[in-house]
Amino acid sequence: MAKLVIKRYATALFELAISDNRIEDYKSEVELVIQLLRDEPDFIALLQNRRITLDEKVSLIEKIFSEQVSSSVVGLMILIIKKGRQEFLLDIFETFLQMIEKQKGILKATVTSAVVLEARQLEEIKMQLENNTKSQIELDTIVDESIIAGLIIRVGDKVVDASIKGKMQTLKKQLAELKLA
Repeated sequence: MAKLVIKRYATALFELAISDNRIEDYKSEVELVIQLLRDEPDFIALLQNRRITLDEKVSLIEKIFSEQVSSSVVGLMILIIKKGRQEFLLDIFETFLQMIEKQKGILKATVTSAVVLEARQLEEIKMQLENNTKSQIELDTIVDESIIAGLIIRVGDKVVDASIKGKMQTLKKQLAELKLA
């Protein structure tokens, strides 16, 4: 249900951006909103607070964003709040940005490793992903020592977990499901 809600709002904004011929403008505005929401995580909690009235939430959105982004983006945010979907704001805007990247033929990929990878290794991974997806890849890296060794590669909604931690969790699950006679 949540994915459907997120995609519906993101698609509406994407289609509006195309029809207004303002894709890059909306992209910049949405990136600004995302940055503001990430810098102030308490703001979304504030929007979810039941003690704050709907009118106060709408007024807050208008006061903070109306001078920084277009009326279309502010209007979408207000609609999302009026429908009680404020917990999805970040996801909706991130999905919108992914739609733009997809339209441009760019896919975002994240490589998680236990240690910092060398530029040569990252370039090899990027080339392999581009060959497999037939798309231009924008690669992000995350270092997470808890995976012990190996890699976790995430492209869109697909994940390849070749980490030791992932293999240990799979083995643990298999052992738990093993029934002894």
